[in-house]
Amino acid sequence: MKPVIGIVSRTTLRDNGVRLDSVNMMSRRAIIKNGGIPIGILPTQDINYYDTLRDDLKPLTKEEKENIIAELKLCDGVFMQGGNRWYEYDEFIINYCIENDIPCLGICMSMQLLNAVELYKHGIESIRESVGGHKTDEVYAHDVNISEDSILYKILGKNKIKVNSLHKYAIKDSKINIAAVSEDGVIEAIEYPNKRFIVGLQWHPEKMIDYDQDANKIISYFINMAKK
Repeated sequence: MKPVIGIVSRTTLRDNGVRLDSVNMMSRRAIIKNGGIPIGILPTQDINYYDTLRDDLKPLTKEEKENIIAELKLCDGVFMQGGNRWYEYDEFIINYCIENDIPCLGICMSMQLLNAVELYKHGIESIRESVGGHKTDEVYAHDVNISEDSILYKILGKNKIKVNSLHKYAIKDSKINIAAVSEDGVIEAIEYPNKRFIVGLQWHPEKMIDYDQDANKIISYFINMAKK
């Protein structure tokens, strides 16, 4: 059977005021196009996430954590979407993937979260900064330079690619391997060493699948690693 890839939902608000736990259509299509079976991973707390700040939430209970684990055990890999804010359940999911070597691809905000959970282990608060000129609707926004000792270089076989860019924040530093940076010095990709595939990307390859071969190669490699 094809690998089952869990897509972690994001809280959204429709124009009519309806609150949703949603999966972006391009995330779903990217998984299907590159050989995976997508399913949604939903938060297990009975609360309205959209109207509640992270610090105002009650901590996950043992039962709620067990319910998340039950969801994750249905998955061979985990796709962490981008977004505007993260919650404890996002941190729990990423830490579970790291501890159990479950292939995980974190996009945009989720790359920043992947970095943050590692910083927390070193007693460092999440380090983020505002960046200008990186949020744009352009199909290709800028180049990124890829380290030759990275998984990305192994996948793509090149040290420079063009990417889109939809973020307003970036990480300043990382305790994880830095795999790519933009030409103005913004960290664009990080990778966990000694794991099958735990990678964060600041850009959105899932939004590029209809026109960019490199984006599909990255997602396909992630899904193939979930087979093993």
